[in-house]
Amino acid sequence: MFLIAVYSALLAAGLALECEVCYSLNSNSCSGHYKTCDPSHNRCMETLRQTSIGDLRSVVLEKSCGSVYNCTHPARLTTPGYSISITTICCDTDYCNNRTMKWETANTTLNGVRCPSCFAKDSETCDNRKTMNCTGMETGCIQFTVSRPRGSTITLAGCASESIEMTQGQAAFWGNSIKVTGFRTFNGAESLRAALLPPALTFLVVVKLFVQ
Repeated sequence: MFLIAVYSALLAAGLALECEVCYSLNSNSCSGHYKTCDPSHNRCMETLRQTSIGDLRSVVLEKSCGSVYNCTHPARLTTPGYSISITTICCDTDYCNNRTMKWETANTTLNGVRCPSCFAKDSETCDNRKTMNCTGMETGCIQFTVSRPRGSTITLAGCASESIEMTQGQAAFWGNSIKVTGFRTFNGAESLRAALLPPALTFLVVVKLFVQ
């Protein structure tokens, strides 16, 4: 049994994927060392994070090991004062992410969804009575508060991709120290129908939306 266990471990190590691991700020390339991935990570990844908060903008490029889920669930969030787009390109052979990959242009076509929107710093509430038009994969409407230990607190509402909803906002922020509270979703399709109804019915739908 001992020999079988040793053989299995050596076999698993031999089949493990090796990927380049590095990180760069405000650059479209980086280079680093190679890492043997955990068995659960069967893809080499290159991830581009583009973030805007007010007038500040940053671009972070990261190469790492990852899973198929990371490859198939890009993340996008747009609010009046904060937005983030996370795009990941994946491959499944050793060292395959050691080159500069070609990024697809984000889809900015209006998708017919309108969401309540707001952004407030150092506050656990914000006024979401204004709406915004959503684009591309941002088909959900969300609102939540995010904070960091001994850091600032922001509350935001707007348009989000499926991965933002599934992670309850965690995918929109980098690091393990963030805390998300008060996460809620709105019915964006209902918001859209409100724009197409007569004024009296529109009022009833909007009231229904905000009292849920």
